[in-house]
Amino acid sequence: MFTSALDGFGLTGGGSFTESRISPAPGQPSTAIPGYSKWVANGTAYFEKWGLNVRGSVRYRSSFIGEVSGFGANRVRRRALAETVIDGQIGYDFQEGSPLYGLSLFIQGQNLTDEPFVTINPGAPNEVIDYQSFGRRFQAGFTYRF
Repeated sequence: MFTSALDGFGLTGGGSFTESRISPAPGQPSTAIPGYSKWVANGTAYFEKWGLNVRGSVRYRSSFIGEVSGFGANRVRRRALAETVIDGQIGYDFQEGSPLYGLSLFIQGQNLTDEPFVTINPGAPNEVIDYQSFGRRFQAGFTYRF
């Protein structure tokens, strides 16, 4: 739209700000709703032209109160730290006139920076309780339309 030099490039994204408070029982102090981050944002940059498609995405969420399984499988509230997750994908769609027309190939990488899920003791922020690393995930595949 702005210039032909940007033909095939695009951006998309969004964000939200949430204030949440509940009082778990009458007379108890209010607290944030478990699972809700105050700030959440995501963005994707991409290029799609000549059958080539490349995209990179980033997702951010600020720290939040998480409910996790504690000793004996009872629910325990802990502060989960902020996280930023980066994903990417490269693909190719064979074009009309090619003997492979209809075939699309792709490779994806998820959580490329190996972002961990970390919870801390709400009363002692230097005390890490859970540190879960899920690792990077890679996928490759194809589709064929006929």
